[in-house]
Amino acid sequence: MTPGPPAAAAGLADDLRRLGDALRGALREAFAARGRLEVRAKSTAHDLVSDADRRIEAEVRALLAAARPEDGFVGEESGGDGVRHGRRWVVDPIDGTMNFVHGLPWACSSVGLVEEGVATAGIVVAPFSDDLYLCAGTGSERNGEAVAVAPGGDLGGAMVLLEVPSGTSPSVLAPVADMVIAAGGSPRTMGSGALAMALAAAGVVQGVVHAGPSVWDVAAGVALVTQAGGVVRSASGPYVLGEPGPLVAGSAAAAERLAEALGRCPAVTNGRGRG
Repeated sequence: MTPGPPAAAAGLADDLRRLGDALRGALREAFAARGRLEVRAKSTAHDLVSDADRRIEAEVRALLAAARPEDGFVGEESGGDGVRHGRRWVVDPIDGTMNFVHGLPWACSSVGLVEEGVATAGIVVAPFSDDLYLCAGTGSERNGEAVAVAPGGDLGGAMVLLEVPSGTSPSVLAPVADMVIAAGGSPRTMGSGALAMALAAAGVVQGVVHAGPSVWDVAAGVALVTQAGGVVRSASGPYVLGEPGPLVAGSAAAAERLAEALGRCPAVTNGRGRG
C-alpha cells in the first residue's frame, strides 16, 4: 500500500486510538462480568458467541459511523451493510470468545480497514496485557512505539503460533509443528488469530500459521504485519484477504520456511481446514 498524506494518516490514527481506548474499557468490563454473560453456540458447540460480542460490535459500529460515516462495515456477529467496494471496516469484537468466557485472558478485539480488498489500517486491542497495536498506513506500533517483525528465518529458540478454526484439530498443521520443533523452535496454539498476528507484527513471535482464518480474524493483523515489514502469504503464493485458505505471516525468510511446511499439510491446502 502507498501511504496517504501524513495529515490523513494522523487523523485516522487518532480515530483508531480513541476507538482502542473505548474497546479496552469495554472488554475489561465484560471480562469482569463474564459469569453473568449470556453464551450460546453458533454453528457448532465449539463456536461460541456471548452478549458481550454483540454489544461490543454494536458499540464499535456506532463509533465508526460517527467518525467515518462514509465507510462501509462488516462484523462477525451482525454482518455487513451491503458495501462491497471502497472502504470497509471489518470487525471481530472478541477474537478468542472460547478463552474469554472461560476466564482465560487470551482474547482481543480486531478492527481492520479494507480498501478495495487490501488491508490498509487497523487496531488489535489486547486488554489483559494493556496493549494497543495500531497501524494507519505509516508503520505499525504497540502503545505508541514503532514495532517490526522478527528478522530473518531462524526458528531456533523462537515461538511460532499455529491457529486453527473452531472445531478443527490442531493436527491439521502437524507438518508445520514438526518442522518448527526440528528447527529448535516452539509451536503454540493459543486460540486468537488476531492476537497472534499482532504479536508477529511486534516481533514477539517469529511467525504465524493459520489453517483457515475468516476475514474478521485477520484484516487488522494483515495490515499490522505488512506495515511492520513482514509478509502475509499462502502456501504457494499471495494471500487474498477474505478468500478461503490458510495464511502464513512473518518476515519474508520465516514465511518462506513456514509456507514450505504448510504445503505438506494436504487437509489444509486442499481447503478442508477452512472454518
